[in-house]
Amino acid sequence: MSRRQQECFPCPEHSYTQEEGSTVCHCEEAYYRTAQDSPSSACTRPPSAPVNPVYSMKQSTVIIEWGPPEDSGGRGDVSYSIVCSRCSGPSGQCEPCGSSVGFVPQQTGLVDRTVTVVNLLPHTNYTFQVESLNGVSGLSPWQRQYAQINVSTSLAGKWNFHARFM
Repeated sequence: MSRRQQECFPCPEHSYTQEEGSTVCHCEEAYYRTAQDSPSSACTRPPSAPVNPVYSMKQSTVIIEWGPPEDSGGRGDVSYSIVCSRCSGPSGQCEPCGSSVGFVPQQTGLVDRTVTVVNLLPHTNYTFQVESLNGVSGLSPWQRQYAQINVSTSLAGKWNFHARFM
């Protein structure tokens, strides 16, 4: 129970207090509030990974779409970011795609669950991680949740895809 102007109220969801009559409710482990969240608002957590990624390919462009995470973390501000890696050689060593690959409408801060990736090179292996984020993702020490898609452009006109969830 927390005290507001001499009245006691239960702590918001996923928060607790050390003693009755306390004016502060602390977030449970792995739950957070942003600086903009009211002290009387529930504590929330980062979202789970996006689900069911699908793709379509045309020439040097791939369109990736996905479903919302099964768990939004209790927040309504879920957005998405795309991490692109180019992998080569027998070791499969990967490096960031760099500025030659473009993202429409953008690579980070996506609200709609679709992105078009342009300027992919032929005979190249790409890995795309679609991350789910919300207002407290940056407060968590845990790795962000993502769905991963591997795209191989190793043969002209033939594309191989593999998707997995992390």
